[in-house]
Amino acid sequence: MLITVEAQWPALVNGRKTTVPFSRTLTIPGKRVEVIRARGVITESLDQELTAFLKALPTTAQDARFEELWDGWAVVQRNGLKVDAAKARANLLAAIRDPKGIRVSVPVTGQVAPKRTLDYFASRGITAHLGTGQTNYYGSSAARVTNIHVGTRRFQDRLLDGKTVSFNQMVGPITTGAGFVTGLVIAGERTANGVGGGICQVSTTVFRALYAAGLPVLQRQNHSYQVHYYDPQGLDATIYQPSLDLKFANDTGGSLWFQSDWDDESSTLTVTVFGKARDFTVEIGAPRTLSTTPSPADRLIPDATLARGQRKQVDWAAPGAVIEVTRKFMRDGKAFKQDTLKSTYRPWPNIYLVGTR
Repeated sequence: MLITVEAQWPALVNGRKTTVPFSRTLTIPGKRVEVIRARGVITESLDQELTAFLKALPTTAQDARFEELWDGWAVVQRNGLKVDAAKARANLLAAIRDPKGIRVSVPVTGQVAPKRTLDYFASRGITAHLGTGQTNYYGSSAARVTNIHVGTRRFQDRLLDGKTVSFNQMVGPITTGAGFVTGLVIAGERTANGVGGGICQVSTTVFRALYAAGLPVLQRQNHSYQVHYYDPQGLDATIYQPSLDLKFANDTGGSLWFQSDWDDESSTLTVTVFGKARDFTVEIGAPRTLSTTPSPADRLIPDATLARGQRKQVDWAAPGAVIEVTRKFMRDGKAFKQDTLKSTYRPWPNIYLVGTR
């Protein structure tokens, strides 16, 4: 026996208002149905199961946002559902008493809209997926993960008006008061502790999203050396407040909408940007290594916080390289424009702290 609730949620697909289906089903195995039919009533255990099923339905509205459906991106407005529990029980009892009854409908009597509806996006012309950036932070320390979370929240369901995207303006001050913690940062000739260590994981992911969206790059600086978190190399962006920012020109003719999510289980960070539909697509070629330089000899740094003779590795060797990435703008299958992103990385040694205490 199948106890099913079905509804249609408002959606915005390619700028057109439509609906997407919602359904949820509680399945009662055949042998159990036979036992229940023999009794001719809704048993206590079945009633408890039905109550739990109804309680788990989405009765609280969720703000509209973009979702990736089976055939592309759409804005979905997940309204809160109102159901008639008494009628659902009556339908269930009727099915139990009908030898051929196998389907039970849970009536939806109404829907409650959220605060942010489809009109929020439709009125601004934000109807299209422009670009997605993704990075992996596997092996990050707890402090680094915390800073990634704090920084990413600044790009979760965030509207940006204006003609310039500034990472530093969007993320705000990187301070402990803003929720950031002390972690490892690249500081001159070594990696050292600093507030916000890991924020460049966010700036790199935002960079990849906006670069894929085809926005013109106004300010971007790659890291001084190749950082394994940012493979493939050549598509990273470092920031350092207040002097070093990541900036793009917003040439879409409208507002931009950011959605960001992380998955600590897979250590994956994703930033996606939406806006007005474009009449072209963007193709990003694979990074090309033009030259490489071997890593230098290991570097030893005296450290009075460690016991004499103790060694602690704080950096890992990476070869120097010059890497280029080509971005093509495509219309009707042909490139009408392209640009090249060039990154120069210095060779980097293994670095060890050597105790002197």
